[in-house]
Amino acid sequence: MSLDFDKRVCQLGEKNKLTELRQLISETTTKQLTETLRGKLTRNDCINFWNYLLLALNDSSVETREKRFTCVQCFLGGLRAVEVSYKQSVDSITRLCQDLPTFTADELNWIVEHCMDDMRAGDAKCVTWKDLLPEALLVLMEKPQLNINEIVMTGREYRDSSVRNLLTMRWPTAILTPIANMFSSLKLSASERLTVLSKFAGTLKDLSPMELPALCFQLFSMCQTAAQLIIPLLALEKYFHRNYYKRLFSDMCSNSTDLDSIDAYSDKELLEAEETVLYHLNYCTMYLLTEQHVSIMLRNFQNMPDVILTPFMLSAIISMTAVNRDPESERFSSSILLPFLRNVIKHNEDERSLADYSVWCRDTLQGQQVDLMQVFTVLIDQNKDGKDVITPGLVNLAFTLLKAQNAPKLNTLAIAFLTKFIRRRFIFGKGIIKRIAEWMIVDQQQNQFSECLTMLSVADTYTVSECLDTITIVMEDFLWLPGEQSMRMMNFILPLLKLSNRVRDALIDVLRKAMNKDYRTRCMAIFGFCMILKQLNNSNSVRQSQNASSFCTQHNISGYSMMTQITLGSRNNPQRNFDMLTLEIIGLLRSCFEQPLDIRLTLYENLQRAVELNAKLVPHVLQFADFHFRSFFDTPSEDEVIDDLDCKFDIHYDKMVSEEHEQLQLKDNLGRLVQFLAYCLAIFERAPYGCDVTEMQRLLTLCTQRLVANRLPLEAASAPATQLKCALLQQQLNLIEGLISHAVLSSKPSNQAIKQVLPLFKQHQQLLKGLNSLADAAKKSQKHFKQPLSHDSSAAANQSISAAKIKQICTQPDNIWDLAIIEKLLHLLHDDLVPFADAAHTTALRSYEPLVRYVLELAALKVQAIRLEPDFKQLSYSKRTLKLLTDIAKVVYERCIRRLPALWREFDIESAALAAQCFMECVHTAHVTYYKRFNEFVKGFDFAVISQQKQVSYVLQHVLDEYMKEPKDDDDAIAKHAYGAKLPVYLLETLELLYDHISYEERAAIDSYTWLLSFCRSYELPNANMAVVHRLLFTQRQKTHSGAFFDSIARQIGAVLGRQNDDVETAPDLGLQSLNMQTVGSCLQYLYAALQKQMEDVDYFIVKANNLSYKCNVVPEADRVYWRGNLDALVRSICTQMILISRTLLELTNVCIPLGSHMDGLMKLLIQLYATMKNLARHYLSCATAEGSIKSTKFELLLRDVGKPLPVNIYELIAYVEHNILDDQAQQPASKRKPQSERAKVLRETRYIPKVILAMESFNKHVILLSKKAKSIDRLANYMHLGAVRDFNIKSGDLRDMIERTYSQSSQIEVSASSLEQEAESEQEQQEESANEEESEEEQPQPVKRAASKAQRRRRVVVSDAEEQAEDENQPPPQPAVKPTAGKAQRRRRTAASDEEQEAEPLPIVKSIAGNAQRRRRATAASDADESQPKRRRGRPTKK
Repeated sequence: MSLDFDKRVCQLGEKNKLTELRQLISETTTKQLTETLRGKLTRNDCINFWNYLLLALNDSSVETREKRFTCVQCFLGGLRAVEVSYKQSVDSITRLCQDLPTFTADELNWIVEHCMDDMRAGDAKCVTWKDLLPEALLVLMEKPQLNINEIVMTGREYRDSSVRNLLTMRWPTAILTPIANMFSSLKLSASERLTVLSKFAGTLKDLSPMELPALCFQLFSMCQTAAQLIIPLLALEKYFHRNYYKRLFSDMCSNSTDLDSIDAYSDKELLEAEETVLYHLNYCTMYLLTEQHVSIMLRNFQNMPDVILTPFMLSAIISMTAVNRDPESERFSSSILLPFLRNVIKHNEDERSLADYSVWCRDTLQGQQVDLMQVFTVLIDQNKDGKDVITPGLVNLAFTLLKAQNAPKLNTLAIAFLTKFIRRRFIFGKGIIKRIAEWMIVDQQQNQFSECLTMLSVADTYTVSECLDTITIVMEDFLWLPGEQSMRMMNFILPLLKLSNRVRDALIDVLRKAMNKDYRTRCMAIFGFCMILKQLNNSNSVRQSQNASSFCTQHNISGYSMMTQITLGSRNNPQRNFDMLTLEIIGLLRSCFEQPLDIRLTLYENLQRAVELNAKLVPHVLQFADFHFRSFFDTPSEDEVIDDLDCKFDIHYDKMVSEEHEQLQLKDNLGRLVQFLAYCLAIFERAPYGCDVTEMQRLLTLCTQRLVANRLPLEAASAPATQLKCALLQQQLNLIEGLISHAVLSSKPSNQAIKQVLPLFKQHQQLLKGLNSLADAAKKSQKHFKQPLSHDSSAAANQSISAAKIKQICTQPDNIWDLAIIEKLLHLLHDDLVPFADAAHTTALRSYEPLVRYVLELAALKVQAIRLEPDFKQLSYSKRTLKLLTDIAKVVYERCIRRLPALWREFDIESAALAAQCFMECVHTAHVTYYKRFNEFVKGFDFAVISQQKQVSYVLQHVLDEYMKEPKDDDDAIAKHAYGAKLPVYLLETLELLYDHISYEERAAIDSYTWLLSFCRSYELPNANMAVVHRLLFTQRQKTHSGAFFDSIARQIGAVLGRQNDDVETAPDLGLQSLNMQTVGSCLQYLYAALQKQMEDVDYFIVKANNLSYKCNVVPEADRVYWRGNLDALVRSICTQMILISRTLLELTNVCIPLGSHMDGLMKLLIQLYATMKNLARHYLSCATAEGSIKSTKFELLLRDVGKPLPVNIYELIAYVEHNILDDQAQQPASKRKPQSERAKVLRETRYIPKVILAMESFNKHVILLSKKAKSIDRLANYMHLGAVRDFNIKSGDLRDMIERTYSQSSQIEVSASSLEQEAESEQEQQEESANEEESEEEQPQPVKRAASKAQRRRRVVVSDAEEQAEDENQPPPQPAVKPTAGKAQRRRRTAASDEEQEAEPLPIVKSIAGNAQRRRRATAASDADESQPKRRRGRPTKK
């Protein structure tokens, strides 16, 4: 029957016969309806029957409603018992929801409870409640009044109660996704949505990777704001970190290969789930949230790089950037999130630096720094495996880091990332290289782009060489770019020359064009040609030719003979290609011999570097330079000469320098040419072939012999000093230096070349002495022409300029030796045995003190010059320069520094000081230029680990101890010697650099602080320059120890300078003997710098605490206890540090610090202190919600130290400043006093006082607000200082005495005894008669007056007893009497005297609050006081 019944129902329904259908249903019993419905549940046509059944039962009769509700109960119960398809269940529930508005409240309540019961059951196959429950609640919410279980409530109250029940319910893990879908359909409020998201965030940890993406899609769809989105993102970050990244980072940091571990989920599943989650995140937020919305929310995590810089969180943020979604049309420069990530990365690098230099920062951070290169490596590996969701955004993040200005750490990170990325994903190489090349051309002042291209070229040469179009465009731009910029950009082409002939030929064509351009472009062309020669060999020197049948491919082989060309171009020559291309390039460079001096010097320098790196070039280069070198000498050939010493030998100095039309022309430098050829000859001797150098060596030998025998005429260093004479002396000096270089480079134990060094150097010293005498003459000439010019002023001015140029040439002679020559000379002068010279010939060199001093001094200058070299030389990547620097440091350290006490006692104090200076410059240059390889540099000269000796830092400490033990009272004491006083300063500066590279984990770091403290306690410093030891002490203290220290330093400074209040009991100081009147000034500045850095760090951690407080509010409830514990620990650490800083400043404010920069530094520290404490109070203000919110912190202890004692000291300090200013002015006689300068001094010395008061009051205001919010006014407010009233009253007696003193000094008028009121009237009459005098007398610092008036409006004015009595009697206060004056002339004199006294003796003025009549009367007295006394600045206590 049931079968016939359901067919009849469907037929009637299909024919839309509702009347017959309702009659049929009414005639059918409820039991029959429920049985038919149960039978239809599993059939496909159930939805049709269910639809027509509900249509028939949609009637207003009670019986029909009861029958419908029974059918609904049966249907919902059947869905729980029978498994139906998802489509059928959704369609059935959707049809039921259409009739829900016609159900009664009790029926809807039953449906809601039924749905909740299904949720508690947790059956993943029965989730129909996710669509039914929201609709039922929405219907009930519209009801004005409900009676549920005999409880009357509104529909809104019922809905809120049901939502609360849902939130407190335990959600089965199997149905989390349907629950999220259900909540998405509910119209949740913002607070409810946050609660729901927070609860879901706590349940994510129990899900499998396969279940995660669907739930995340629902959660992302539920989020309407960025503040809601961060909750699931943080939970997902924790999920992926715990299940995947934690283990991955651990494996990357360890060398173990444990393959037996069994994990809950595979890496593939987790990576696929993460990629799907990122896709859903991008899809759900694409049109809902902009980058600005996300960045506003993420600013709460800007100082928490450990939260942002994780692989998942970084990927999530990048996926929401516009440039990642649409890389073709969007420009990364308009992105907001990428600069945010750049700032977070910068903060992470700053935290790494903070952890290295400060124990407090290290303990507070608790190792939370992120190794960003590990994160980038993980992201690159995932990207290679197919995770391309964030590839465009990741590359653009690297571009953002690369474009950061003045951020070398960020640039280095970007370069390292791009290098790894292009190696893995070379398909992106062309686009990346093209973009960087464009920026390199456009932004020429930034060096990171050329450096990036160079590193990419070295790391992946093949990929870069394929970008021929980009490289060609860059090379064409070399023709119009500045020369130095082009040379810097050219370095990235160097690695490509070995692989790509097309790149090399294109570069040669560009450089050939550049040879005809301006001076700087020609220098660039020379640099480029020499760069090609460095990389040239036979395998990569084949030229591209347009004629395939031609084997002679160069355009021009220069001016060599036809026989040479035929020989070199022969196919039988194995080096044919190399020789021909080398000759072609050298032929292009031959024109440089006709160019100005700078072009030639550039040629010598770069060709020398090319020859050192490519020895095959030597025969060609020697032939190239042979003719040019011979042209400087006038001597017969070797065949025509019988005896070389008696033959004619002259040097053509006119080819080097000449003077035309009173203009000096420098053409060439023979000394540099000789040194360049000396290098070539030294390399040629290793494999002497392909060139005849006999004549060249003969000329060098002959020149050396003539100089040694003093048979070569030199320029006389006699007055008058001319530019030509000085230039000739400079050329001869350089020639001697070049010959010394040749002697050193060609020296062997078998020859006696080194024997010529000492006589040549003596000739050098003689010329140098002559230059110095010319410098003295030029100095006197310059002083003479500084006198008032005569009628021929233009000629005198020209002579003065000429004298200045001569002085510059004479006092700054340029030495041509390079590091290689200096390194060999140091070996000769300090080593007992050298492999390239006989010991018998080196003894005389080592005993000649001027030579030792000159080489050491020059070595220091040359090593210092490395730091000043232009960027295009790429010295920071030069292994050769680092080796030479290490060798120089090794010689000086082993032979001088380790035995420095013996050196200054037995040899020479000046040499010892110069050795210390040279070693310091070596360490400094390595610190600046080779910072990352500094430890390698130290290991190159310090063999403490191998030889079981003391490390270099211990050796320097021992030398300093020996220095301090030297007698200081003798006349010839080392401390009284000019160079002896510099020696310990050099050693201390070297120690400072070495300490900077000693990790806090090493034993040497703690030992360094122990030694520094002992050194300062044991020795009194002989000069003020040694006070740098205090900076070392403060730095190492912060690096290795924590706790109270600087307050002891402040107490000892007080003992040296004196204290304002000696009655205060002070703890014992550190007893530093090094702290005295000579060193206290620099010690104060070092102390200020240390405290300022500490407060800056505290400010950073306060912001970090604010970020952590925000995180505590968005993490799941289960994690809040942990994060709040971290927050409490962080804030306690901040308060502890602030207590130590405030105690130090409490001691400093009691010290009689001299006015000027020292007092200004203290005022700035006080302003910064109160600003930092205000930020800390604001943090508590944002966190405090109840009385007990700050009971467990150290904030009360901080207020106890800062609240009252520090303001008391500050007010006394302000009074001390003001009285010192007045006393200094009063001590001067009236005739010598300058009112304008005194006024400027007052303003200058007191300009920070109002700022200190303002900062103090602002902090007090925030503490009061905190007390009110925390309901603990009595506890916190009692710690605060109420402040001092900064308004004053004029004491009539003091004013009268001052006026009498003023009149007596003028000695032109008698002292009057009339009232101030009458004096004011007379002054007013005088002002009306002369307007000019009125303007001059009324000049007052207006900002001070306005500040005082504003302060008076804020404060209660303190008045005298007489004024209070007058106010009670409604009478004006008594005025001091002043006698009337007579005559306008006397008034003018008195006005001038008053104005002078006003400028010289600043006193406070009065402005009190009273009735209108009293104000008018007091205004007269105030104006009178204004004429005789300027306003006193705020900051001094009220006089009683």
